[in-house]
Amino acid sequence: MKKNVLITVGVLTGVACLGWFGVTQTKHAMLKKSIEEFRQNLGPSTSLSYHKARPGLLGRSVKFDQLVIRHGPETITADLAEISKPSASSGDVSHKISSISFHNFRLIDPAGSLSLETLQLEDVTLPADGDDRRGIPRQTLEIHHAQAHKLQGFISSLQSDLSADTVELENYGDDIPSRLESQNFRLSTDVAPQRHIKADLIMIDGVDLFGLYNSLATGTPLASRNGTRDIQVQRLSLSGDTPLMQVGTLRSRSVRSDTSEQEVSSLNKLELWPDVPNLSVLPSMGYKLFEGNLLLSDTRDFTKNTFKINEFHIDGHKMGRLDITGTFGQTNATTLLSVGAADMPVHNIVLTYKDDGLVERALTASAKAHNTTPLELLTGLQAKFAPNGATPSDFFASLTTYFMHPDKGPLVINIKPARPLPLMALIAGVSMMSANPQLVSQIGISVQAP
Repeated sequence: MKKNVLITVGVLTGVACLGWFGVTQTKHAMLKKSIEEFRQNLGPSTSLSYHKARPGLLGRSVKFDQLVIRHGPETITADLAEISKPSASSGDVSHKISSISFHNFRLIDPAGSLSLETLQLEDVTLPADGDDRRGIPRQTLEIHHAQAHKLQGFISSLQSDLSADTVELENYGDDIPSRLESQNFRLSTDVAPQRHIKADLIMIDGVDLFGLYNSLATGTPLASRNGTRDIQVQRLSLSGDTPLMQVGTLRSRSVRSDTSEQEVSSLNKLELWPDVPNLSVLPSMGYKLFEGNLLLSDTRDFTKNTFKINEFHIDGHKMGRLDITGTFGQTNATTLLSVGAADMPVHNIVLTYKDDGLVERALTASAKAHNTTPLELLTGLQAKFAPNGATPSDFFASLTTYFMHPDKGPLVINIKPARPLPLMALIAGVSMMSANPQLVSQIGISVQAP
């Protein structure tokens, strides 16, 4: 009896050993096949190496220790990685990977570097070189969803370091509108002049982030695309050696088509310090900084080649409110504040200003600088604009009258040149009007004062 039991146990043990060996060999073969499939999916120009590999749950993925992937000048490393098996639909030459996860992910590229504590990717199509002879197009990187924690990076073209607590990305790929959300974002440029940007929240929706990355990497302009673009930033700050700007909330929405583009942007709880260019005069007028709100609504008509300011207002605390509308000829300028805007032809501009203390402070500061009083300063201006008893021009007479009583109502200035003038030429002409009053009619400027 004991002999039969021993034989039975021995047979079962042998079968178990053979089964274990068979399963082990099968797993090893499946693992080897999965790694080879993944290696082939990377393409011949990409190398894959690792310290150790093992199968994931049910053999549906491969886990790597000390993974290294090299593709051209790019190198990706990770302490731990788990990659699901590539899959391709019928007739689809591009292989998709349903899930990739990394721990201590690092990317090194001529455009910069990036490190992440954790990175989870879903529905990924890896880049692959094309084959013109076989009619296979080049495949670029596509990501349906990505989530990362503890980001640290460097952008070579900007010579800037960046960081974020969390980053979430949806729909990344060539000419695909993406959505990006980042918490506790930081960007620092240490080359002169030093700049440090911080934001509690950044949300960008509808921007071609793939194209933006290539633009930063190659220095080529980012091509505009049709569709809707939204940007929201919470608690944004910019500083150098001293504070420069803070914004409570920044919002911007753009809707673009083949014929036009409409954009509305706003800055709420805007703060600007005297170290911002052209604001060094603030302390002389008794302001520690500018505090206010800003809104801009504009339309670009590509068929008429015009740029129209539908509404622009800037409202300064204890200063006043300036409203601007106008129509401009279109140039290669992308925004009113871009370099190309200097050549933008001005068709017409209407400025409306309602004072809340700025005029009195400015006159007081100017009078102090000239060792006189505000009244004597204004009297001198009147005499300057009408020398030797001549009748002053309506423009300067109305302007001087308004400066004496800014609290009586808004000041309205209309500018309509006989023919469109470049914006910079117009600004230069306005600055010379006091010395050359004949420029008033040439520029087509008039004023309405209470």
